[in-house]
Amino acid sequence: MVFGEQPRATEFRSWLGVAAWVAFIYLSIPLARSVQEAVRDRGGKAAFLWLTFLCFAAAAGWIVRAMLRKQWTGRPAQILVLAAIGGLFSWLTWALRDNPEEAFHFVQYGGLSLLLFRALSHRLPDPSIYAVATLIGAAFGIFDELIQWVVPQRYFDYRDIGINAFAVGLVQVALAAGIRPGRVRGRPSWAGIQLGFRVALVNLALLLFCLSNTPDLREAYARFLPGAASLDPVTAEYGFRIEDPALGVFFSRLPAAELLRHDREFGAAAAETINRVRTDPQYIRFLQETPAHRNPLAVEARIHLFRRDYHALKALARENPEQTRASAHIAHRENQLLKAYFPNTLSRSLFRWPEEREQRIAELSQGERPYQSPVSSQLITRFSPAQASGLLLLLMLLVGLGERGAARRNHP
Repeated sequence: MVFGEQPRATEFRSWLGVAAWVAFIYLSIPLARSVQEAVRDRGGKAAFLWLTFLCFAAAAGWIVRAMLRKQWTGRPAQILVLAAIGGLFSWLTWALRDNPEEAFHFVQYGGLSLLLFRALSHRLPDPSIYAVATLIGAAFGIFDELIQWVVPQRYFDYRDIGINAFAVGLVQVALAAGIRPGRVRGRPSWAGIQLGFRVALVNLALLLFCLSNTPDLREAYARFLPGAASLDPVTAEYGFRIEDPALGVFFSRLPAAELLRHDREFGAAAAETINRVRTDPQYIRFLQETPAHRNPLAVEARIHLFRRDYHALKALARENPEQTRASAHIAHRENQLLKAYFPNTLSRSLFRWPEEREQRIAELSQGERPYQSPVSSQLITRFSPAQASGLLLLLMLLVGLGERGAARRNHP
């Protein structure tokens, strides 16, 4: 598929292979949880990790086999490139060992990258094929996450978009700098450049939707698509990263000063709301039914309370000294955060700790170490919606101009 001068399959069959592989990826999304649980029950959580390594070993064996059969004669520099890329894939897989299911994305999208190269090589036997294949694979990866957004019990994740695109791109680097297929010659063609610009526009448009798909936008299109109201969480929610020298770091939909103002003005109402959320089923229903962007004070306070109380119970259980200190530290810091930024809400709620509990948890915590609360950490804090939209629209304009220029050169 890679080493020969001409793909053995017809163009139609090559694209059929791409379609079948993409269908395999997408159709596995609703079944992923069941498959993961079944694999973990039989082989443990690490089964996905070793399966990924096994696929890497198979790819290496495929290259060695081609060398032995004289189908490919790689120079030392090419072999070094392939070894480095294989090492990078292996290192990243090991880095994801706590969530080995994510590492399997390297196999899914690495395989897709090879199939895209084969399909495109029928019409793009020039270096533009590598960029076009990467961009098409990246678009499929974004669609993958959007499907997970609408499938129950699956979640949209920007990190997975990055992993998918990285896997596709790194395999293309391996082909370009390592394998160096003999069929790919000359300079990038204008046809390939034009196609690359078009696919880049698709990627940018998909990212524009993802980064614009806020709770407010969902409420707008849910008026016309009633089922959209049940899609939760959205693909983009913006907020603020708040650094407090005395407490550490936490995230909120409101800046620090605005959060304190909300607590002063609406703390009594927020306390009344969260006082009705006492049991775990009530807590789950509260999160499902209370839009966080409409009532950030009550929702964020209740989640901080849940995290505080959960870890306080673990600390007081004293399962082992290390776990006790770690859980007590979390509970202590979350309580300090609540007292500092949700004081009115906390003081009026039924969840305020007595002084004895505060002192006991502080003693078990054994020190004031740095802390970063994961509550609301999914919020995008590095840029605003306007900045994201403005940058993407500008890029789309530039890419669109590039596509027009390439089209003129391709069809003078």
